[in-house]
Amino acid sequence: METRPLLQPLLRSISAPTSTPTSTRAAAAVTIACIPRRHQSSTSRTKRALKVAPHPSFFPTSAGSESSSTQVIYNPPSSAPSVYHTPFKFLPPSDPRRKANLAQLLRSSADLASSTASKSSSLPPELKDRERKYNVTQEQVEEMRMLRASDPERWSVLRLAEKYGCAPYFILMCCRAPTDHRDRERARLEAVKARWGAIRSAAREERKKRRDLLHKGML
Repeated sequence: METRPLLQPLLRSISAPTSTPTSTRAAAAVTIACIPRRHQSSTSRTKRALKVAPHPSFFPTSAGSESSSTQVIYNPPSSAPSVYHTPFKFLPPSDPRRKANLAQLLRSSADLASSTASKSSSLPPELKDRERKYNVTQEQVEEMRMLRASDPERWSVLRLAEKYGCAPYFILMCCRAPTDHRDRERARLEAVKARWGAIRSAAREERKKRRDLLHKGML
């Protein structure tokens, strides 16, 4: 239903030179401006625009052919013809395109193998495990124990390993730091842990639990 006949009295009252206050006329103008108007687009027009007919190749040629045999619909996009469009399933054994496609496949596999070989030749050499050295004598073990006991701050585990050319794990097996040095390190670690928040403390506890489960073979 059109709203224009209903608004005719209101329009006449606005256009008439009466003693109506200015605020009333402004409110009426705002009311008219807020009334929605019909647009050109509608549901029926949209449906008609989207109703596109299918391609003729999707329709069967006749009613008898639809019931008697199965019809394969092959409707590729417009492009240059290629031998790869027809699958092997629909090619007869004597079709020359089978041999041509097979040669292409074999050639592509050979190219892939050659490219893989060239890539493997350009790779860096494989990493090898370091040879274990048993070059530390009993006299050197006694010497490193003496150095570790005399000045543990200076002769740390890493420095002793560098001096004698062995692994740090071997230094930990042979030497033991003095008790006061271990107490100082333990106090320093506790001071660091005291500054941790709740999130980091919980994360360290979870890490400890996972390590225990890993040692027990349960993880």
